[in-house]
Amino acid sequence: MEVDKETLKRLRESNAWSQAHLAQVSGISLRTIQRIEKSGIASPESVKSLCATFGVRVNDLKVAESFQEEAVPTLSGLLKCRISHMDRGVTLIAFGIAFTIAFILTF
Repeated sequence: MEVDKETLKRLRESNAWSQAHLAQVSGISLRTIQRIEKSGIASPESVKSLCATFGVRVNDLKVAESFQEEAVPTLSGLLKCRISHMDRGVTLIAFGIAFTIAFILTF
């Protein structure tokens, strides 16, 4: 997840915290804090920890959508999107058919 590294640094410095102190209070390693402040890339878990530490929302740390590079869709992302929008009834019917076929093929 891309975070606004300037906002992160500003939040840290407004509390007069060193990177080492932020690492200690957030439960994130010092090396990870350094990497996030340098690259602006963090795991969702790290972002949640930082937000909890500073008392801010995830959207306060994320880079604004208009500034992010256009992401290339991945197959797994497309499948998640497609499955999440499917009707549950259709999903149950498809599962039932697949189960029936698998059951018949075992004999």
